[in-house]
Amino acid sequence: MQMIKQLVKQSWPLMLLATATGIISGFSGASLVKLISDGVTSQHASVVMAGQFFALCAVFLGTKLVSEFVLMSLTQEAVHKIRLDLSRKLIATPVKKLQQLGQPQLLAIMTNDIATLVQALQMLPPAFGNLVVITGCLAYMFWLSWQLALITTVSLAAGLVAYQLAERAPLRHMFGLREQMDVLYRNFRGLIEGSRELQLNMARGKQFVEQVIAPDSLAFKTLYLQTMRVYALISNLNNILFYLLIGLLVFVVPIWFKINAGLLTTFVLVLLFLMRPINDLLYAVPVIRQAGFSAAKIDQLDGALSAGSIDLNASAFKSPHKRSLVLKGIAHHYPAPTEDRQFMLGPVDLCMEEGEIIFIVGGNGSGKTTLAMLILGLYEPETGEISLNGQTVTEQNIVEYRQNFSAVFADFHLFEQLLEVDRDGMSERAMHYIQQLGMAHKVSITDGKFSTLNLSTGQRKRLALVSAYLEDRPIYLFDEWAADQDPVFKKIFYTELLPDLKRRGKTVLVITHDDAYFPCADRVVKLQDGHLHSITGKPQGVSNVGADTQTDHPHAASML
Repeated sequence: MQMIKQLVKQSWPLMLLATATGIISGFSGASLVKLISDGVTSQHASVVMAGQFFALCAVFLGTKLVSEFVLMSLTQEAVHKIRLDLSRKLIATPVKKLQQLGQPQLLAIMTNDIATLVQALQMLPPAFGNLVVITGCLAYMFWLSWQLALITTVSLAAGLVAYQLAERAPLRHMFGLREQMDVLYRNFRGLIEGSRELQLNMARGKQFVEQVIAPDSLAFKTLYLQTMRVYALISNLNNILFYLLIGLLVFVVPIWFKINAGLLTTFVLVLLFLMRPINDLLYAVPVIRQAGFSAAKIDQLDGALSAGSIDLNASAFKSPHKRSLVLKGIAHHYPAPTEDRQFMLGPVDLCMEEGEIIFIVGGNGSGKTTLAMLILGLYEPETGEISLNGQTVTEQNIVEYRQNFSAVFADFHLFEQLLEVDRDGMSERAMHYIQQLGMAHKVSITDGKFSTLNLSTGQRKRLALVSAYLEDRPIYLFDEWAADQDPVFKKIFYTELLPDLKRRGKTVLVITHDDAYFPCADRVVKLQDGHLHSITGKPQGVSNVGADTQTDHPHAASML
């Protein structure tokens, strides 16, 4: 991966240290084998040989640990940087692009693929150490007898070629295995998020498990077994190869050449010693191969995400004058369920002023949420422009523009953590809002977090409202916030909380169907089939709405 290569380039002194200590460790291991061989063939043991043995053990262990610890730190630093880099890019990537990529694929990459990469990277330090040990042992064997070493090397090379040929079949399945993982993630997401619907219709639930999850899981199982069985076969054939090589050296080669028994004993000892590091290397191969496909998926996601910075220009969109948010001819196309009809929002012209409460109403599919996403800067209009305080919103300042909003969406996500909870008594303010919303007996603030999120949807929405209040942004948007509230808190929302935001000079946009509370709004904007159909309310700061706008309020003519 590019990020890992970059890290290696930046950390070359540590890489050099790991390489040097790994080489020393490898040759220490080879020297240990030689010393043990000398001890076995020698007639008399000596204190000097014992001292050399324990010294080599200390050098072997010490250098191997240093090499593995350094490589471990480097690989984990690489994974840490990958996680942070992807997280920063996810924040900077437009919401619509993330929706196109799909939640199952994103979750599979951020969890499964990174976990696979971590597992492979954890194997690299010992794999490097084993490689050095193998190299050192082969060098020692050539020093003892180049003829026997050549036979050994050719045999090992033949085994490696056979391994590469045998590996072609499982490699073909590796990519399919990774693609099948995306399918399983999508199925499990449906199982979890649709658990209520499935439990209300057990026949459908059984069908989903037996006819959707079971075949896909079976396909994954089949691919996995086809892949790993071949690797298991290769690994065991490798053991047989070693014994065949030892048999060749012990029983066949002496028929052709006269070989010293001590030399032959040393070669056999070295080969037996090499079995473990070579087996460990072969065991790591399928994991590293799998990590290669995961790394490709991570690179693919990395290329699809935006590289925008999340650092902000604090002075952007600030103005000494009264705040105004203006939409001028904005339009947005949205794919429709049928190919012959494409939904279009707009063109929309609308002006929203400081301290104004605006209700956005309309039937399902009229474009309310799409308009909200455009206003928030989470969708980009195909035509028209948006300006805040006289400054046009562009691709260069869109991130700063979004920082003027707080929103509670209909499908909101409630974060456990409260940001800057200790700033200016924010913890006390949070508890004040929690108490005002009737949640003090259930929730408190502990270490900058809500004490629990195990609440009903309506109660969790109240906590989301608390989080939005604490952000203290100039403009607020609430998408069907009151839909999950009982009549008491619905009334508090419309008659107490919204007027409080208005008194504080906030611009408040509310998507709602609660027509009984329409008098609480300064204006009611009605959408129908993607167009502003009517605007009712006080004659305040409304721009040209467009030719198709109708009115049903005495002041509408003057507003338009």
